[in-house]
Amino acid sequence: MSLSVYRLQLHLEGQQFVSFKNNVDINTIVNNPIIKKTMLTEFFYMNQTDEDVIELNLLYKEFPEYFVWSSSDKFWALRKQRSAISRIVMCHPTEGEQYYLRLLLMHVRGPKSYNDLLTVNGESWSTFRESAEKRGLLHCDNSLEECMSEAASYQLSYSLRRLFAKLLVYCNPTNPRQLWE
Repeated sequence: MSLSVYRLQLHLEGQQFVSFKNNVDINTIVNNPIIKKTMLTEFFYMNQTDEDVIELNLLYKEFPEYFVWSSSDKFWALRKQRSAISRIVMCHPTEGEQYYLRLLLMHVRGPKSYNDLLTVNGESWSTFRESAEKRGLLHCDNSLEECMSEAASYQLSYSLRRLFAKLLVYCNPTNPRQLWE
């Protein structure tokens, strides 16, 4: 009851949600540099510039344990009191690149940019799926099991069955029975 809960934003590069009022000129919105700042982009920025953050070498989901997000000014500030829990926004495997981006953010410590997530052992890949595969994150069904167990914490049984069916069709799990159990 007393902990802050963070829903960490997830979006592909340049595809963040932007909200605005109807009477605002579209050019004003597009040219405003603050709209490019999100929890995720500022997480990358902190991993590039802040010595303490670089030393901590955190996963995206661990970041709110040490820093607090200022939604009005759009930056991460050092947490001074209380702890927080967080989760990266749920992403369905059928969402393609966004799902693989989430998978990478769950396993790669201290990424400095989207390109940093695409680079494995000095070699750059063109998709997050390729990067996840080269990192060995797709060789087993752990990511699918994580997906199912996370969904089980807040989805109804009907939704879980549909998710399982989509995982079978789109993700080709190595052991469907084990995934079901």
